[in-house]
Amino acid sequence: MHFEIRATDTRLWTWVLLDAAQMPVLTSDRTFPSEAQASAAALAFAKLVTRAGRTLTATPAGGLI
Repeated sequence: MHFEIRATDTRLWTWVLLDAAQMPVLTSDRTFPSEAQASAAALAFAKLVTRAGRTLTATPAGGLI
């Protein structure tokens, strides 16, 4: 999967997460005034998902009950 930054018809920008077949998996629900801002938002989203994944797969410190 990878992100693609796309221009909208109103001169705004958005990000799209694409799968290996180039099919959209997720699209930003916001638009951004610049390509750089859309790219930064995609990066922030990717980091948030990565952090959530690590939290969900972490083993408990005390072990199992």
